[in-house]
Amino acid sequence: MSGFRDDGLARLGARIRHHRQQLGLTLVEVAGQAGISQPFLSQIERGKAAPSMSTLEGLAHALGTTQAHLLEAVDSVDTTSGAPDKPAGGPAAAADGHVDVRRASEGAVLTRAEGTVGGHTRLLPGGPNDTQFLEFVETNHVPGRFFEHPGREWIYVTRGTVLLEVGDSLSRLEAGDVARYDGTLPHRWYVPEGGQACLIVARPG
Repeated sequence: MSGFRDDGLARLGARIRHHRQQLGLTLVEVAGQAGISQPFLSQIERGKAAPSMSTLEGLAHALGTTQAHLLEAVDSVDTTSGAPDKPAGGPAAAADGHVDVRRASEGAVLTRAEGTVGGHTRLLPGGPNDTQFLEFVETNHVPGRFFEHPGREWIYVTRGTVLLEVGDSLSRLEAGDVARYDGTLPHRWYVPEGGQACLIVARPG
């Protein structure tokens, strides 16, 4: 499942390419660090393929940035360089009294991982200097790989049951529960077999 329009894919690819070139890295080097093939990365950069959230996490790590920052390009008006710019819902818009509304049918939507039916992820309004918000609809009951990133992470379960692993700790979260933890610790979440959950994740911008 991918909720990208063609122009959104092109902007995402341009931003990934921009970061790679700024770092002086080759397609082969970044693909290797992200755990994907060089041809697949080339397709992503050219806007011909949509990465999953798992792939985007690997690319963000290889490029020294975050998934949310890369996804901001999908809502960006800069279609050429992929360089960071200020989205419509950023601080300037708020200062002008504008309201950034993201409808349920809007926003970049990614699968959790290639070849799986483990739910999807949607980017919610935010800004480059603000906390980033992501909505996860999770159906995967098989634990995936652990993730690590700078800053503290906050999750709020809006529906269902979520099993959260942080380091050696396992927590069972129900609708309405909130958890916060150090993002540099290995962490992952999934749902009990046959279940489905929705959660909001907040990370530093």
